[in-house]
Amino acid sequence: MKKRLFIIIMVLLFVINITAFTTLSYNRWLKPKTILQQPDQSETWQTLQKEVSLSPQQSQTMQNLRLSFEKEVDSLRQQMWEKRNFLLEEARNPSPDLNRIDSLIEEISAFQVEIQKKSVRNLLKDKKLLTPRQQEKYFSLFEEHTQVRGRGYRKRGTGRRGPRWLREDQK
Repeated sequence: MKKRLFIIIMVLLFVINITAFTTLSYNRWLKPKTILQQPDQSETWQTLQKEVSLSPQQSQTMQNLRLSFEKEVDSLRQQMWEKRNFLLEEARNPSPDLNRIDSLIEEISAFQVEIQKKSVRNLLKDKKLLTPRQQEKYFSLFEEHTQVRGRGYRKRGTGRRGPRWLREDQK
């Protein structure tokens, strides 16, 4: 009797563990991302609304434009990632085909160019909705946002110990 009860409990615990693992795996790796579909929930969006002083009408129109933009660009991003995966596969190949690699790089670049064009067009649509003062603030926030990622000139040479040119120990 005890042995049978022990086996039933073990099977039940095994099923619960498998279910929990499957759920966690799905949520971690397979569940579609939805942040872009809800721009009003993001910190960046809230900062933009506050700093630029968007009216409710401007805010709604910009959200609609953003969702439309994301739908347009999503398939391009997906195709670009597929090409990047093909590029990685080719690079892993014991004898990679350099012509194929060059071709894939050109295709990836074409997707990046198209996404950039659509991004700028979307930016200009936003601009049309704003007053001159709002445009000034909007573009200043945009500039800050793009340079925070470490690619802008303002962030070069900084680290935990400050800018390289200020360190006395390197003289």
